Amino acid sequence: MKTALNILNIINITLFCILIFVNSCAQKPTSIISLYEDSLRYAEKENKNLIVLFGADWCPDCKALDRMLVSPEIKSLIQKNYIILKVDVGRFDKNLDLDEKLGHPIGKGIPALVILAPNPLKIVASTEGGEFSNASRMSQDQVFAYLKKFGTN
Repeated sequence: MKTALNILNIINITLFCILIFVNSCAQKPTSIISLYEDSLRYAEKENKNLIVLFGADWCPDCKALDRMLVSPEIKSLIQKNYIILKVDVGRFDKNLDLDEKLGHPIGKGIPALVILAPNPLKIVASTEGGEFSNASRMSQDQVFAYLKKFGTN
C-alpha cells in the first residue's frame, strides 16, 4: 500500500512538472508569476510547501545543489514535503519580477531559494543572505538539515 502511494506521488509530481514544462513551451511568453501562482495552488492541493529555487545553467553552485537534490535521502524528503519551482535567472536578467516579489533572495548570489507555505500564504524561509550561494562546498547533510527544518511532514 505504501509503495503504491509512493508511486502515485511520484506520478503526480512528474505529471505536474510535465504540465509546467508544456505550459511554458506552448504559451510563450508565460509569466513566471503565473507559473508561481499555479505552483502555489498545486502545493496547497498536495498539502506541501513550495520551494522556489532560483538558479542558472552556467552556475557551478546551482549544478552542485541540483545534484544533491536528487540524492536518495534528499529526494525522499522533497517528495514528502515540497513542490519545487525552478526559476532560471539567466545572467541576473531573467524572471526578476518573481525575485522582487519574493524579497530579492538572489541579491547575495545563486542558487537561492524561498520556501513558502501556501495556506495561509507566508514565506517560511529565504536564503536572502546567500546561504546556498556556496552550495558546491556544502555537504548533503547540510542541505538535508536545512530542508528538513521547513518541511510539512
